[in-house]
Amino acid sequence: MNATQRLLEMMEQFDLPVLVQREKQIETQHGYVIEVEGPGLYKLIHLGDVIAPFDNLEELCGFIKTYS
Repeated sequence: MNATQRLLEMMEQFDLPVLVQREKQIETQHGYVIEVEGPGLYKLIHLGDVIAPFDNLEELCGFIKTYS
């Protein structure tokens, strides 16, 4: 399973909708975009501003859930 598939599965567990999926970017609720940087590394972007890199999918999805 690749990094994007793992991300999509975790988003489903957190009930985060996938609004748009591009090659290595997934747009979700409230202006958040997740960019797959590599195996196990994800960049969180909010309204065009980089928030932080994440290497833990649960923390990433939990952050989006908490702040959206």
